[in-house]
Amino acid sequence: MAQTALRVKEQHVLSYPRAIGRVEVDREGVLAVAAPSATTLKALGFNFSRLSGDIQGAIVSPSSLGSASFNPDGLSLEASAPIQNAFNLFLSAPNRGIGAVLSALSSNGLSQLLAQPTLLVRSGEQASFLAGGEFPVPVPQVSGSGNTLSIQYKEFGVRLSVTPFVLSKEHIVLKIAPEVSELDYNNGVQLQGYVVPGLRRRSAETTVELGSGQSFVIAGLSYSSQTVTKEKTPLLGDIPVLGAFFKRQQNQKEKQELIIVATPRLVGPVKPEEVPPLPGAATAGIDPGIGDMILGTDGLDQSSAPFGVVRR
Repeated sequence: MAQTALRVKEQHVLSYPRAIGRVEVDREGVLAVAAPSATTLKALGFNFSRLSGDIQGAIVSPSSLGSASFNPDGLSLEASAPIQNAFNLFLSAPNRGIGAVLSALSSNGLSQLLAQPTLLVRSGEQASFLAGGEFPVPVPQVSGSGNTLSIQYKEFGVRLSVTPFVLSKEHIVLKIAPEVSELDYNNGVQLQGYVVPGLRRRSAETTVELGSGQSFVIAGLSYSSQTVTKEKTPLLGDIPVLGAFFKRQQNQKEKQELIIVATPRLVGPVKPEEVPPLPGAATAGIDPGIGDMILGTDGLDQSSAPFGVVRR
């Protein structure tokens, strides 16, 4: 019996003679998932410490050294910065009991996750894909020898589930459920020495009716956050203009967006004689000798050229 299948994305589907359907080749990419992310961070501030010598100082560039400590013996630079990856200026006057750190940081980040999966599914069945990974979660268990820990893996990333229903040769009802999740260590928990991150998740579910070859877009699964941190010396930090020398402020913004573009197509059954050869079938009978390999007449170049691989 011939089965109706749904084609997603440009690609050959290679199968055995008993295959029920094939994806035709054209120039359209019909499913794309994009998850752009932008992060900005700005920080500026003074940090003061009190101690009891001569004025000392140091300049630390981003990502070279980190935190500093002031003590009566002088200025000590350690391995982590007051503001990580920031430009830091250290000043110390031990004889007057004053130490100060000026930190400045401005950064921007942009990333994008793009997935173009290939899905072939029968009418009424569900297909799904995951572009992401798994993270371990320790699970306590009680046994005869005492309490033990086992590891279970939880999935995260961009997941898309699709269920098509074919109404006619030209109309498809598509039930689609996108979901995006990221690791969130700010809401994590600690379990017997292990830090288990939380999951920040956004999901949606919708049903649409489309014609074969028509496209639709799902957007709006966005995430936006802003964190502002202020530290100041009481009273001195409130003085106009001069108060800037007695306070520190950090402003961090993050925005993420999930966009899905899909174009379902109907494909029909394929005859056994139309099934393309499987990858590697052309090289199955190649058995070059020593002379063929020296002269380059082993036939490998001709067999691998259709796959875009050429020996140099």
